[in-house]
Amino acid sequence: MVGLVFFWQSLSPTLMPRSWVTQAAISAICTAVGYVVGVFLGYLGHLVLRRLGWVPSPTVTRRAWEVVGLAAIVVVALGLVMWPYWQNDQRELITLGDISPALGIPMLLLTIVLFVVLGLLGRTVWKGIRALDRFNRRHLPRAIASPVTVVLVLVLAVLLVRDVAFDAFTSWANSAFSASDKGTPEGIEPPTSPTVSGSPASLAPWDTLGYEGRRFVATATTADQLRAFHGADATTDEPVRVYVGLRSADSLEERAALAVRELDRTGAWDRDVLAVVTVTGTGWVDPDAARSLEQLHAGNTAMVAMQYSYLPSWISFLTDRDKAADAGAALFTAVHERWLELPEDERPQLVAFGLSLGSYGAEAAFASRDAASSVANLVARTDGALLVGPTNSNPIWSQITADREPGSPYWRPVYDGGTTVRFNNRPSDATLDDPAWRAPRVLYVQHPSDPVAFWSMDTLWSPPGWMDRPRGYDVPSQGYWFPFVTWTQSVFDLMAGFSAPPGFGHDYAPNYVAAWAQVAPVDGWTDDDTARLEAFLFAP
Repeated sequence: MVGLVFFWQSLSPTLMPRSWVTQAAISAICTAVGYVVGVFLGYLGHLVLRRLGWVPSPTVTRRAWEVVGLAAIVVVALGLVMWPYWQNDQRELITLGDISPALGIPMLLLTIVLFVVLGLLGRTVWKGIRALDRFNRRHLPRAIASPVTVVLVLVLAVLLVRDVAFDAFTSWANSAFSASDKGTPEGIEPPTSPTVSGSPASLAPWDTLGYEGRRFVATATTADQLRAFHGADATTDEPVRVYVGLRSADSLEERAALAVRELDRTGAWDRDVLAVVTVTGTGWVDPDAARSLEQLHAGNTAMVAMQYSYLPSWISFLTDRDKAADAGAALFTAVHERWLELPEDERPQLVAFGLSLGSYGAEAAFASRDAASSVANLVARTDGALLVGPTNSNPIWSQITADREPGSPYWRPVYDGGTTVRFNNRPSDATLDDPAWRAPRVLYVQHPSDPVAFWSMDTLWSPPGWMDRPRGYDVPSQGYWFPFVTWTQSVFDLMAGFSAPPGFGHDYAPNYVAAWAQVAPVDGWTDDDTARLEAFLFAP
């Protein structure tokens, strides 16, 4: 019965729509855990009944099984109807097409298969534990045999997970992604422009930049692309893109210093805007963010980034999170120190930028004991900050969200009346001319449906903030929290969030133009200009 409850709860929607295969995996895991919980509760119940001297008669047992069977039929039948209904309701919110109600059948069949497999694995493990306990009982005093079994099982589990499985996984990841990092994306050629790293004039050689670094420097917005939007007679500049890879220098400090020398070489200090970028785990800089800023300022920009890992962000989050913070702080500090040496009236606008794990690293240079101190550091050391798709572990994001004004939703907090920090969910939230929002402006952009921003281990034992009412415009109203089940769903949401349609989940392509126009504004720029550039860059 408990397994059926867990199965039903597993069908409810959360932040991301699911395929029938994903739903089957979630339902099998949740049903198996519910079954184990139910078996344990039943074991305790039987102990109580035996102590009371009451043993169920065969008639009572038969009636109980009839109730369970009827409940199973009802729950499964309702699940086959409601699951596709809930999924289609959610898919409509994020502009995806409907799925066929018939997909509920293969989903159910695969759930049963996976549940049986998990059950067999569980019974095999349990038989091993029972065998160990019987051995201990034969060779040890009864009072300590079972405690010894418990300790041995826990120690063995820790060793297998931490020292065997995790070490093997990290070793494989480092080997596989290190090799990939030495490659070059298809169609990417070494640049010739002196305004980018990896060119013949660069202090950071092409073959040291890493896979994503080579992509970043070789795809700087071209003069033709700038004129295509601004007009043939417009004044444009070749954008500066500086990138330092893991192989460009031996240590973190040396890489940061090399980045500053590259900024000196490229003339980056003469640009209108200098964006210090903290990259994601693989060293990736979102090309939509880069070209949006470059088009907005007609190429009169510089961007500087530094690689700290070659692992995907979700692996880096588990193993290299400190590296992201250290790299973000080291790069910004080095750039800021050099920026302070310039005459005040000749400095470019200095802005901090980070996406996803990059936003976590970007905050590291400014994080302090509380929200007020952290925001004060951002204001004192930058001319603006754009932090997109923040993780739930971001220190400043967490401080601001916790200190938000009463009544403001978790997914769009209001902090200190919005005088310095604001949260946008979609481009239409942007406000260009708002005297109440003082410069330097700090802007967080997050979608209510982004699992990266709202995933937390706390979901195991308490409802996540995104479930509070009112919910975000792209989050279904039907979902509700249930122990373990919601957490399991959120883990799968994390994987699905990266493949969401633009403007939802963890895809922020449509948000960048409006966001940059707020944080690094251009004189005379209007909302109509924003709409034109969005259409130019992102129209199908």
